[in-house]
Amino acid sequence: MHKKLKGKIIDAHSHAGVSIKAYMNMEYPYAATIEGIAFRQERFGIDVNIVFPHSPDLFFDPLYLKRGICKVPEKPVSRAPYEIENELLLKEIYEFCPEYEGRFIPFISVDPKRAIKQQVKNILKLEKKYKIFGIKIVPVVCQASILGLLGEGKEILELAREKNWPITLHTTVHKEETFSHARLNFKVIEKHPEIRFCLAHCIGFDKNYLEMADTMKNVWVDTSALTIQVQLAQQNHPIVAQKKDRLDADYTDHKKVIRALVDAFPETIIWGTDTPAYSYIAKRKQGTGKNSFVEIWLKATYKDEVDALKSLPDALMMKVSNKNTLSFLLGLDE
Repeated sequence: MHKKLKGKIIDAHSHAGVSIKAYMNMEYPYAATIEGIAFRQERFGIDVNIVFPHSPDLFFDPLYLKRGICKVPEKPVSRAPYEIENELLLKEIYEFCPEYEGRFIPFISVDPKRAIKQQVKNILKLEKKYKIFGIKIVPVVCQASILGLLGEGKEILELAREKNWPITLHTTVHKEETFSHARLNFKVIEKHPEIRFCLAHCIGFDKNYLEMADTMKNVWVDTSALTIQVQLAQQNHPIVAQKKDRLDADYTDHKKVIRALVDAFPETIIWGTDTPAYSYIAKRKQGTGKNSFVEIWLKATYKDEVDALKSLPDALMMKVSNKNTLSFLLGLDE
C-alpha cells in the first residue's frame, strides 16, 4: 500500500453518507457520496481521500434528533451505532463505485460508549469482507464522552491495537464541550502510546495542545475545515483557542495560517478538508449545561482548502499531504 500511495496527494479527513439530524433541521452540509467526492478530487488534483461515515443517526430517535438530542429509542433502526452507516460506506467504495478503486481509504466510525460488544461484532464481520484502514470517532455527534474508551468502550481500543488501525478524533477546545475536548482526548492518548492518533481541526489552534501533540510520537494533527476554523479565530469564537493561547499566525489569511502550522510542527501536521463539512451551518449540542447548544454559520469551499495546501512550497505540500499522512496511516518512520 505504501508504494501505491507514495507521492500522491491525500486528503486525510472526509465524510460520505447522510446526517438525518442535519437534513431535518435544514442544516448544511447534510450529505456526500463517494462519486461526488471523486468529482472534487478530479477537479482539484487530489489523488486519494481517507473517508468516514457521516453520522450515527439511524441508532437514535428522530424526534429527539430534530431537537438536537441523541436519545436511543426502544427499537432503533440499527442494533448499534454506525451499524448501517459503516456497512454502506464500505459497500459504496468497494461495490457501488469500483471505478474509483484506489482513490478512497475507508475508516469505520464508532460510538465510544454505547452497545460496544455489538459494535465490535459488526466491525469484525465487515472486516472479513472489506479492507478497513482505521477508526474515526466524533464524540460530539454521538453525545458520548471520548473517556468512554477508558471504560465500557475499551474493546474499541483493543480492536485498534490488534488490527494496527490508527484513530482520528474530532477535537475542540470549547470550554463547554464535554464530549470531544482536547484535554479529554489526551487522557485517552496518554494511556495508549501504542496506538496512532490524529487530532482534528488544528486542535482549535491552541498552541499548548499543539505543542503537546508535537512531543508525542503517536500523535498527528489535521487541518480539516481550516478555512472556517480561521473564520472562527477572526471572531474570537470559543470553539478555537482564545488569543493568549492561540498559535502565533496571521489569521487574516488561512493560507498564512497553514504555513505557520507547518513551520511550527513540520512532522505533526496532516492536510485534510473535512469534506463536505468545510462549510458548517448548524446548531450543535456540546455538553449538558445550560449553554450546551452552539449555533454556527460558516461558509467555505473545497477550493479554499486545496488553495491552502497548494500555497505551500512543493516539499512542504507533499510532507503534509503524503509523508506525514502515511506515517499516521501506516506507522512508517522512513
